[in-house]
Amino acid sequence: MRTFSVIAVPFIIVNCWFLAGNTGFAAESRSNWVTDAYQKNCPSVVFIQGDKKVEERRKTGDTEHSFNGMGTGVIIDERGYIITNFHVVDGIRNIQVTTYDQISTIGTSEHNPYTARLVAHDSATDLAVIKIDVRSPLRPIAFGRSHDLMPGESCIAIGNPYGYAFSLTNGIVSQINREVGVNDTPLVYRHSIQTNTEINPGNSGGPMINVNGEMIGINVAMRQGANGIAFAIPVDQVVEVAAKLIGERVEQQISHGLKVSQVEPSNYDAIKPFIIRVDSVESNSPAALAGIQAGDFLTGIGEYAIKNKLDFYRALLSLKPNEDTAFTFIRNKESFDVAVAVRGPRSGAFAQQSITPKPVAAATAPRTAGNFVTNEEWDNFIWDNFGVRYAQIPTQEYKQMYSQFVFVKKDDDFSDGGVLVKAVRSGSPAEQAGIMSGDFIVGIDGRAIALAGNMRWVMGKEWTQLQSENESLQADVIRNNTHYHAEIPLK
Repeated sequence: MRTFSVIAVPFIIVNCWFLAGNTGFAAESRSNWVTDAYQKNCPSVVFIQGDKKVEERRKTGDTEHSFNGMGTGVIIDERGYIITNFHVVDGIRNIQVTTYDQISTIGTSEHNPYTARLVAHDSATDLAVIKIDVRSPLRPIAFGRSHDLMPGESCIAIGNPYGYAFSLTNGIVSQINREVGVNDTPLVYRHSIQTNTEINPGNSGGPMINVNGEMIGINVAMRQGANGIAFAIPVDQVVEVAAKLIGERVEQQISHGLKVSQVEPSNYDAIKPFIIRVDSVESNSPAALAGIQAGDFLTGIGEYAIKNKLDFYRALLSLKPNEDTAFTFIRNKESFDVAVAVRGPRSGAFAQQSITPKPVAAATAPRTAGNFVTNEEWDNFIWDNFGVRYAQIPTQEYKQMYSQFVFVKKDDDFSDGGVLVKAVRSGSPAEQAGIMSGDFIVGIDGRAIALAGNMRWVMGKEWTQLQSENESLQADVIRNNTHYHAEIPLK
């Protein structure tokens, strides 16, 4: 994979014919997960070409010759950021990038590829980020996970082997966590995915995709002299390195004061592949002045939903110093929206400032629809669907009045407490469950309801999911110093 060459392949054309008519076979759909995954991901794949100069020392003197290189890349940002293998673009004088919508023009006078520039690279992992100036927004690849890959899983590869643009091959995951060294170089691919998917020169930098149509790796190498032995860099490592490379570019442009980490989701948000946690906030930084704290979970910045660490840095890429941007985060299971005015790059600590955080204007609020809803909107949603108006009881008051009712909870981070039912809507699920004004709700579905935010989370944000999974829910209710179980119908 470190050199590019062209192999002449003989073609044998065989005349094939058949008799049309009633064969007796039932018609089957020609579509399957492979065709679907290919069509979904081709717009997120690019064809990379370029000339590479190589110097050779001979007895007659130094000589220089050039040859055409080729490879594949994956779009990671709609503004033209692409990740590929560093060996694909290393030494290329003029990186030419062809997107999928240009496939019909390849080899014609109408072909008008983009010219890319190398943004950053990581030699240790053989990954690089390049950038093209797009004519219209591109479609980023959908990231899957590689930490739980299993031998035997089906997968496909999309690439440009020997210049045959956007070719598809399929196979399975043969094994995981392989350590693969490259001949005559110190480069070692660690934790590689082994696959029997056909990989050839030109496939380097292209995606390995699972049955869900998600990228699970970057194809990188094949075993010379063997059939069906190829390797890919796992996507979790790709995301980590891409985030580092993009993050370095961000730090050259702006400062925000946050240190974040990518962690596995907690039980209350298991549908997300990752959660971005704020590990620390520097004093007097833009994030600190906006009210963001260590332990908060970021879910949106500007127009971007934050699903992994790469998303975090992508969202900051286009920001300019002193520009207000909406940050959405979760604290104690409640969503907050604040305006953060990032500053220019700096050295040393942030200077003391007395800046009052500005409210987020509607036009700059995150476009991540489900990420931020006001508390009033959640309360109205609960009234319309569950059928109660409620008020939070202070923890101290709850302990004084109902110390004998300490709810056994799944989540250790909840304090003892409950919410007071102020009104019940006629005909609602709450009324059907027998809940009345004056009741105290202290638990739903085995989860403590100690705070208004707990109520909003369980009966607001998880309502649709709960309906799809359950016929009813059990509520823990206190009435007249007696603990009751109430069955809430969901269908």
